[in-house]
Amino acid sequence: MSHHTLQKLVVRLLFDAHFVARLYDQPEQTLAEFDLTTAERAQLLAVDRRAWGYDELRQRRTLRTLVEEFKISTTIILSETRSLASLERFFASALFHRAVQERGSLGMAFAEFLLAGQREGAWTAPQLPDLIRLEATIASCRRTLAREGEHQTTELPTTINDRARVRLAPGFGVGSFQANTVATIQHVEQFLFEMSLMPAMALCDDAPRLSGLPAVESQKKTYLLFSPGANGITLTEIDKASYLLLFETKRPVEIRGLLARSASGRNARQPAEILSEWLEHGALMLLD
Repeated sequence: MSHHTLQKLVVRLLFDAHFVARLYDQPEQTLAEFDLTTAERAQLLAVDRRAWGYDELRQRRTLRTLVEEFKISTTIILSETRSLASLERFFASALFHRAVQERGSLGMAFAEFLLAGQREGAWTAPQLPDLIRLEATIASCRRTLAREGEHQTTELPTTINDRARVRLAPGFGVGSFQANTVATIQHVEQFLFEMSLMPAMALCDDAPRLSGLPAVESQKKTYLLFSPGANGITLTEIDKASYLLLFETKRPVEIRGLLARSASGRNARQPAEILSEWLEHGALMLLD
């Protein structure tokens, strides 16, 4: 419906000054793709263009929320670029506009923006791709938990039909990362802690700087389980066999096929044993 289109356009205009300029300088071209009535177009263009930028801190309040979810990767990016504008460009990006227009997740769109910046050379730290993926997984787990609610572990039946399906429980996730990813997170968190002792020292030439990031070890992997905890999503290192089986359960999968595929690998542990372990743990849930 056109009034929903108008609402989304208003949000985009409140965040993107470039979009505002395009609307007023080229109204016909800018609005051509949108399903608006003549009255709605007139209503939009009747707004004083200065009104869209009245709240100068709107972008930064929203950016603060996004940065809190991607704290480690954005700290590295800001340390490298020395430019807040490097992150504020998100609000002028196609990813931001698409998220608003399609009612998608701004957090997930921001993750895509950060990864795109790495691919395009806007920031180059080799640790970033895995860090962004890790923080995006945490953000996704939070959203799944909020949307579906926490899974209540129930007593498992004595026998489980191998035609039943299983998937990761709400708030759980798995990922494979280069070996020093966790060490990099700890290194950045230590820097942020030091800065939090006296934030104003960031203005000083002799303030602590983020340096000495652990080197990337792409040949070695760390396998992590993401799970809901009392203070948010927690990370636990798991073995490769568990990772491979749990990875298959990001979407509902029939137990019979899951065990057959897992058995084809060279794992010391039996797939049925791994499946039973994570069902009892609550990381997996039976669907039928």
